[in-house]
Parts: sequence; C-alpha cells; structure tokens
Amino acid sequence: MASPTNGALERYKSAITTATSVVGAAMLLRRLVADVLPAGTPPLVGALLLLPPPSARRHAVVIEEFDGALYNRVFLAARAYVSALLASAPAATGAPRVVKASLPRGAGAEQITLAMRPGTAVVDVFRGAELTWRLSSHGSSGGAGGEAFRLSFDGEHRELVLGAYLPFVMARVEAMARDRRQAKLYSNEWGKWRPVSLRNASTFATLAMDAALRQDVLEDLDRFLGQKEYYERTGRAWKRGYLVHGPPGTGKSSLVAAISNHLHFDVYDLDLGAVRSNTELRKLLIRMKNRSILLIEDVDCASVAAQRREADGGSDGSSPAPKHQKVTLSGLLNMVDGLWSSSGHERILIFTTNHVDRLDPALIRPGRMDKHIHMGYCGFGAFKELTAIYHGVVDGHPLFPEIQALLREVDVAPAELAEKLLATDDADAALEVAAKLLRDRKAGVEEDGGGGYVRQKLHVEASRPRRRSVPAPVPGRGVGAARRVVFGRSGMRGRGRGGRR
Repeated sequence: MASPTNGALERYKSAITTATSVVGAAMLLRRLVADVLPAGTPPLVGALLLLPPPSARRHAVVIEEFDGALYNRVFLAARAYVSALLASAPAATGAPRVVKASLPRGAGAEQITLAMRPGTAVVDVFRGAELTWRLSSHGSSGGAGGEAFRLSFDGEHRELVLGAYLPFVMARVEAMARDRRQAKLYSNEWGKWRPVSLRNASTFATLAMDAALRQDVLEDLDRFLGQKEYYERTGRAWKRGYLVHGPPGTGKSSLVAAISNHLHFDVYDLDLGAVRSNTELRKLLIRMKNRSILLIEDVDCASVAAQRREADGGSDGSSPAPKHQKVTLSGLLNMVDGLWSSSGHERILIFTTNHVDRLDPALIRPGRMDKHIHMGYCGFGAFKELTAIYHGVVDGHPLFPEIQALLREVDVAPAELAEKLLATDDADAALEVAAKLLRDRKAGVEEDGGGGYVRQKLHVEASRPRRRSVPAPVPGRGVGAARRVVFGRSGMRGRGRGGRR
C-alpha cells in the first residue's frame, strides 16, 4: 500500500510536467507570432488571428431515413441523387470502390441502381463548391435501425447549400422520376377512367413529318412547359389546345404518342359516345391528373352528334331533356375553355379530325384550339426519314430522284409508304416497291384487296376515302329522329370513332 507521502509526490511531478508543457507551447506560439505578425502585436491577439474563421470551418446537414414513423422524403431524394452520382462519378471525385447494386422487382436490366455502403462517402461539386455525402448506419430512438446521410461542406458555402443545392437535388430527382416513369393511357368507361400502360414507341425522331413543322411543334411544347408564371400573371388556365387534322394515315395518332413521350404526360383518351351527360363529362375532367393530355379523336363525328342533341332542345329549355341525353355542344365548349377547364394545370387538349371543315367554328376558334397542326401527305423529306429509320438509307440512292418527282404529283399517306418499306429487309427492294406504288398511283392504278392490280378510269382524287354527309331528318319525326351518322368505310356508328386516323 502506497503511503500518503508517495501519492502527493506523484501528483506534484505530474503538475510540474503539465506546467512545463504549457510553458513550452506558449514560447513556441510566441516565436511563431513574432515571425508572422508585425512587431508590437499582442501575443493573445496573434494567437486568435492564427485560428481559422468560423466561416471556414466544416458545416454539416444530417438527413435521417425516418421522420418519426414515416420515411423522410428528403432522405429518399438524397438516396436517388447519390445513386445517380455514383453511376456518373469519375474516380477523381472520391467515389467509394465498393457499392451496392440492386434491381427493382419487374424492372429491366437498364434500371439497375447503385447505392453506397454505410461508412463510405462520395464528393459532389456544385457551382465550384465541394460537398461530401457520407452514409452512416445508426439506431433510432425507438430502437429500430436506420441510416442517415451527412452532407458536409465549408461554412462559407452554407447559404449556397441550403438555398440552392438542396432544392436542386429535389428538382433533379423529380425530373429523373418523370423520365423513368411509364406513361399511362386512360379510357373512360361508365364514368370512370381505366388505365393501361402506354407502350407506343413513337417519338419525334421516328415521326415522318416535315422537319420545319416538327421543330415548330417541339418549340411550342417546350415553351408551354416553361410559362407557368406567365399563365398565372395573365390569369389564364395553364393549358394549351392543339387541333391535329389531315387525311387518314398521315400520323395524327402517332403525333399524340410522340407528344406524350416527349413530355412524359399520361394520355386520357375520351370517348364522348360513352359519356352519358354533361355532368359526367365534368366529373371525368376533374378526375384527370395534372401534367396530362386529354385526347378526343375524330372530334368531327362527336361534334356533329353533339349539335344534333343541342337541336333537340336540351340547352334552350324549349323541351325537357331526356334522362339518357348525352353530351351537348355547349357541354363540349365548357369543357374546352369554360370554368371547368381550369380544374387542373399543365394540361394539353388535343382534337384530331380527318375533316376540319365539318367542325363548328366555335369549337376551334383561337383560345380554344391555340394551335392548328396539319398532317399532310408524304413529302420527299418525310420519305427520306422513313428510309433512314427502316433501312438506314440516308442519301444518294438511285431511286431518290424519281421518287422525289413522283411525290410532287401523287398524294400518298406516310402510312402507305411505311407499309411498303416494311415489306422486305432488302433496302433496294423496299424502295423499288415504294416507287412502284407511286408510279401506279400516278397512272391511276389502285391495288385491290387480293394483292393484284385493277385499272380504274378515275382521277387520283377518287382514290381518297369518300365520306357520306350527315343524313337529313326523317320527315315528320323531328330533327332528333335522323338516322345515325355513318362516317367512312369502317362502319363505326354513333360513337365518335368513325373512319381511319
């Protein structure tokens, strides 16, 4: 057992050693101050000046996985952003050598995601500032395990991180989610929308249309997306209407799919023939999501039927409307630009028609249909795009001069030429088949249903699909008793889907 005298001696020696260390450090600091700072500077002030300022010290933001019992949305966004950062980060950014790879259930191989392992870090650069993301694993206060991101940065970048970087991360993740999301196609049935996946691969790059028209439509769509503040400032609903018209087979439906794929918008294909009343139409409208397209195909058929119902007295009160009365023209107009059209934002309304001259002027006036897009017969520029897409033939083919001359004289839909180009894998044979179609069309020869050719003494105009006009009312039975409207050769009756698109 040590005596009290020995214990006191040990404490005395320890105190002397500590004091000696402090004096030595003070002398060294005084020498550094004398060498660095001007003469006459007090030693204490010099020591404080040698310390880094608070703004140069490292700051950190901790983003935990759970916010109470719920997932933290900021953490989920940070995980998605870091995953994209790992996929594109070069070695110089300090990306970890070992990462986790996973594949969501039902996803394709191109959707493999990378994730950090706890204890690893990756560096990001934003506007010249270096920011470090570090993942750690910890236990929450409730006993359940969880993870957390620690975002560290120099103190001088604090305002940049909180005011610009974190909002940038959230916006970037939202944009990535839109790009990866599979668009949906909705159809109305018994007053409800029924969704299916929209798997149409049509894009503006694969669409056979005039190059100037394509660029004009793309610029108009992009300008619409960036005008939220403009629409709010002018007091207008954030929507835009397009009237797409042209002969059958010119790509109207393909254009709608290309717009959907370009904007990543869902498409709501509205069949007005299945809508039982104006009230049901309004309910369908308010059940649409924002950032979507409302499509009414062959609106000329639906418009004629709506005008006939309007003439029955359903709008002026001259006679009571039957319970089974469907959509009237006034209901259709209110859907386009009435108060109910403002029930959502960032929406696009598209009408397609083969016969723009049959539409009521009130339906397509400026303000309702903001832009008219004419999808015409195939020109030489569109034909070259078809040959480039299907066979890789871009320029210099011996048949191009003849085909270019024929397309100036013959009206042919892009769908007809595409069918001929797809008939064989041989590029030369495919172009010969397309050229033969144009030669025969010019000579007044029309291919019959059996694959042979029958000469007809008709003008080229006669080869276009004919349409029967709306029949007159049955005598003595009123306007509403007219026969059902039949458009085109397809036999579609009274549903607003007549004819080919």
